[in-house]
Amino acid sequence: MIALASMGAVMVEQAVCLSDACEECGGARKGWVVQLVKSGRLRWEVEWECPGCLVSHQWVWGPAPAHVRDLLIDRHGVERLKVVGEVQKKGVLLKVFREVFGVSIAEAQEFSRNATGSGYEGTQVEVALLSRLLRERGVEVEAGSGACG
Repeated sequence: MIALASMGAVMVEQAVCLSDACEECGGARKGWVVQLVKSGRLRWEVEWECPGCLVSHQWVWGPAPAHVRDLLIDRHGVERLKVVGEVQKKGVLLKVFREVFGVSIAEAQEFSRNATGSGYEGTQVEVALLSRLLRERGVEVEAGSGACG
């Protein structure tokens, strides 16, 4: 599921529906794992609804952990972001990757190498946010599913 809404800032959302047995009561429960951009930042959420135990909800600002990203990519596929043309200020790429993912300089350098090489691969939500932030800072990018270019 991809939702786009205009509320001052664009919100991008991607979700996966889950079902399993409740850890508390053993009943059948339904859940959602969600990654989204809200107020210009990454956020992820997990919500479970169980008829016996009601609803539990967790949300965290920042990049999604591997198990959430993996679920989203397994369900929706990978998106790729590729820098096209020359980047006037090399530090822009590092700054954006550090802002979005809270990574070290070395990790941001690796992400930047990917983005200027074969392309950075991530969830649609991550690529949408990175694309917007890079374009706002004068970096020309291509983004989409599969290979860019």
